[in-house]
Amino acid sequence: MKWLEKYRRKRLLIRARQINRNVILCSSEQVKKVGIVWHENDREAFRFLRDYFKEKGAIVRHICFSTDKSSSGNHIITKKQTNWLGFPVGGTFEAFISSDFDLLFNITTQPCFPLEAVTALSAASFKIGWDFNQSGFYDLAVDVSARPDSLYLAQQQIFYLQTINQKK
Repeated sequence: MKWLEKYRRKRLLIRARQINRNVILCSSEQVKKVGIVWHENDREAFRFLRDYFKEKGAIVRHICFSTDKSSSGNHIITKKQTNWLGFPVGGTFEAFISSDFDLLFNITTQPCFPLEAVTALSAASFKIGWDFNQSGFYDLAVDVSARPDSLYLAQQQIFYLQTINQKK
């Protein structure tokens, strides 16, 4: 690992430890606000989760990382909107991480430091994703290393949430 990667990872861990949140898992019927963190290549998985929770009457907010330099919008982060370490900066990022989501889904299956930072620094009550870096930022980590596909990851996340809530 290069020194810059080590340094930014250390800074992320320090900042993540400062986040004060209560870990609470509620059933999918009780969920009122959902956050989705995704990469521009995960569009199908994003739509799957968005439609699933909108059907249940939940408010769905999202933030997407795009490599397209001409992309813009309230829910998009590009490389131009990150600092020299790769941390997202600006109002979109700050508003998203400070939102009080009942559930936060990270559906990316590829390494993307800005999205990892969004997940780590979010104040969400429950965070779900694939922890391929072994970062420990998730309350529920779903391993899809045998089939690294974002739609499959999203489907597995819903499956495990339903399974856990049935056993409550």
